[in-house]
Amino acid sequence: MGSRTEELNSLRALRLRLEPSPHFACLRDFLRNSDFYEPSICRRVGMTGLSDFLSGDRGHITLSGESDTLGVLIRLFLVGESLEVKVVESAIPAGVVEAMKELSLLIQDPTDFAPPLAPLPNRGGETGVGAPTKMYATVALYPVGGLFIVSDRWTLPQGNLTELAEDFVFSAITPNTSQFVATLPKEPCDTLLDLCSGTGVAALDAARRGCRATWAVDITRRSTEMGHFNRLLNGVNNVTILQGDLYEPLDDLSFDRIVSHPPYMPVLSRAQAFYDGGADGEQVTRRIVMGLPRHLRPGGRFYCLAQGSDREDAPFEQRVRAWLGKAQSEFDVLVIVRQDQAPADTALQFAVKSKGGGGAVRQMRETLRELGVQNMSYGWLIIQRHDDVRPVFTIRRSAGRISTREEVDWLLNWETALVEPGVIEKLAEAHPFARPSFELHTVHRMKGGDLLPEEFKLKTEYPFSLECQVQPWVGFLLPQCDGKSSVRELLEFCKRNNFVHLETPLPEFIKLLAIFISGGFLEVEEFRLPEGAAGR
Repeated sequence: MGSRTEELNSLRALRLRLEPSPHFACLRDFLRNSDFYEPSICRRVGMTGLSDFLSGDRGHITLSGESDTLGVLIRLFLVGESLEVKVVESAIPAGVVEAMKELSLLIQDPTDFAPPLAPLPNRGGETGVGAPTKMYATVALYPVGGLFIVSDRWTLPQGNLTELAEDFVFSAITPNTSQFVATLPKEPCDTLLDLCSGTGVAALDAARRGCRATWAVDITRRSTEMGHFNRLLNGVNNVTILQGDLYEPLDDLSFDRIVSHPPYMPVLSRAQAFYDGGADGEQVTRRIVMGLPRHLRPGGRFYCLAQGSDREDAPFEQRVRAWLGKAQSEFDVLVIVRQDQAPADTALQFAVKSKGGGGAVRQMRETLRELGVQNMSYGWLIIQRHDDVRPVFTIRRSAGRISTREEVDWLLNWETALVEPGVIEKLAEAHPFARPSFELHTVHRMKGGDLLPEEFKLKTEYPFSLECQVQPWVGFLLPQCDGKSSVRELLEFCKRNNFVHLETPLPEFIKLLAIFISGGFLEVEEFRLPEGAAGR
């Protein structure tokens, strides 16, 4: 039996067809008619999501022997089995099998990775040299939303992959990639750029949803070729697939929306392109942000799902602002943290991935210490460029139990409106109402023999996870926010009860309530949180 490296090299040597062909439409129609979509696949194998196929333990997937159309497609392209030719041809029409072969998706291997000239039974049952008895898929093929996407296989016909090539094309059904695509805005824009595009799924999805023109750029040739193939397979014509180092192949092109799910893992030596974020994990992200003044149009937004670090000199969001250089006064910065990680845990994760043992742990820990890294944060980095002269904002939030695309859009729209001229004055006549989902936590401490309340915190998990230290009188104010009293009237209530100084100016009080609105403790009619929100 040939080595696993030979198996992998055999697969990678096969070239997908990248020229237009009627076979693409034939295959696309067949996949649609076969209900080759995530709900049907998950029902068949008893899983909650396609990412389960990437698990090293797929023992719960029981498809062995299933020979209907959907079962054979799953076994070939998701489980990665080698199947008898007669099984494939009995489940898939001859014209579609031919299309799969012509597009280099299916291969009939007379040796099935056995040594050359190994005698195997042919389809007629006779023994011969090199008789084609099995078929196997050269790539993984799966649905993502309304698209069909190919990427490199995560299994070999003889078992799981143990080593990945440097230009390995990462699957678009990993939890992180699925989260990336799901959280991007669904509203079409005029022009969109997907950097570090991999399979091209984000650009293809945007084009399918109505963007006039999209671009996908990746540094590896293999990702670029698979992006081209996916464009042809899905019949999407308004996508340009380019190979290059970030903005390099784009000259001075600018875009309304730039998106990226870049490599963000800290490494100490060269690693797979989809994984390698440099010593601190930020090297690719930093270069992308530095290019925004040149390539993001006024009024445009940048969406990035990656990992960044808080350091001794500044938190991540402030460091991002510095990356924008002289143009930073034109940009707002928003960070939504989904997960925090201590540097020691990052070092351990690196050691496990690199198989470097305790030495790798110590080396990575020392590298992060020298960089002044205090915390690693994984989540969303969103930057918008305004098209007028106004103050900028820099905000950080932690994702709550329910923090989706809609909540992110709400926060951006609210904070943007808040820095527009005249908005503070308009809020004087707004009628805020308290959200039912927040909590007021009081900490009592012993003092002079008595247990006295000393610390008061507002806490909420929606729209984001947030706590805010407040004065005790806030606990009396918030119940008055019932949607009937205006902000001006609420200020008078506070003055009558000596909660605030009698000469407290209205704009100062409005700014306080604006903080409560931004945190999700209060709401105003003009900026309602998304419908169906938790706690509504």
